[in-house]
Amino acid sequence: MKLTRRKLLLGGASAIVLGAAGYKLLRGFADESPEEVSQTLPPALRGTALDVHVHILGTGAGGTSCWMHDDMRDSIQVRAGLWNLGLHIDQPDLDARYADYLLSRMHGAGFLKQVVALAMDYVYSASGERQVDRTPFFTPNDYVARLAAQHRELLFGASIHPYRPDALEELDRVAALGAVLVKWIPNVHGMDLGDVRCRAFYRRLAQHQMALLVHVGDEQAMAIAGQEFGDPRRLVAPLEEGVTVIAAHVASLGSRDGRTNFEHLVEMFPRWPNLFADTSALTLLTRWRVLQRLAEHAEILPRLVHGSDFPLPPASSFYFGRIAIRDWWRAWIRENPFRRDFLLKQACGLPASIYVRGYEVLAPRLRSLAARIPTALA
Repeated sequence: MKLTRRKLLLGGASAIVLGAAGYKLLRGFADESPEEVSQTLPPALRGTALDVHVHILGTGAGGTSCWMHDDMRDSIQVRAGLWNLGLHIDQPDLDARYADYLLSRMHGAGFLKQVVALAMDYVYSASGERQVDRTPFFTPNDYVARLAAQHRELLFGASIHPYRPDALEELDRVAALGAVLVKWIPNVHGMDLGDVRCRAFYRRLAQHQMALLVHVGDEQAMAIAGQEFGDPRRLVAPLEEGVTVIAAHVASLGSRDGRTNFEHLVEMFPRWPNLFADTSALTLLTRWRVLQRLAEHAEILPRLVHGSDFPLPPASSFYFGRIAIRDWWRAWIRENPFRRDFLLKQACGLPASIYVRGYEVLAPRLRSLAARIPTALA
């Protein structure tokens, strides 16, 4: 076929249009003004909600001491994910701009008051040796604590591998810095929650009245040490020690012994009043089916707390034809990932109570911090 100048121009124009369309399909088109957002929210949800599951990421730009494994830095998922936020892995101010983006989108979401910003510890071996090569990324406790001290909208979520030799000392230290919970990803960190060495950690957690936010179910976003570590039945050990446990993602991926992890988790709620679950990542393309099932389980709705798993992007396109077209359009067109996640969950019938329940679950810890740090609950 002969390429004329006209065909080249038409082809180039088409490529630009299609590229722009693809960009908009992934990132959304626009966000409402603050006035429009306020009008669409019930009064009880205007700037009152807590998101317990928001990740802090970085490469160490600007002296944050964050770190990312080369395999993760070079992955399509990370590069595309940062592009989705208008960021690039190699920009010299990445860490600061990531935090700025998070805060701006949080403010624009309308329903959020605060989020729990999460650190990420290194992987440690069973003998307590740090294993950098097996760690996908590292976000220091000190960096997240500084962000939380600088921004009242952020609560400090620490990360401490229980096998590290100084685990208890680090737990006491982050407690003094104002941490409200500890986050674990056992599938990645290679943690056996039933390991006897974890018992002292659980007891110290309970003394500090800090919750344990645990990834439960299979992990598909990062390299793993073993999916068996995500078995929800392993949560029994911290629950026995009186720790308030939040099972991340409602165990929405994977199966064990002929039953889904979600089914195993649902069976545990009647026995353990200190067990809760967050709704993080349920709007992703790998978990959306579970989100639609949650509204059918009225018995567990009082145990749900809101989480987004920011910065992972909600996959609103998968809800086309599964929710009311008007609700789908309102979510699909939004660029703000916090807002899009919220609209999809509302359309799937999750009750408004989940958005403030995080404060109820963390209340013992927040009250103790308020006595020492008056701005903790402000």
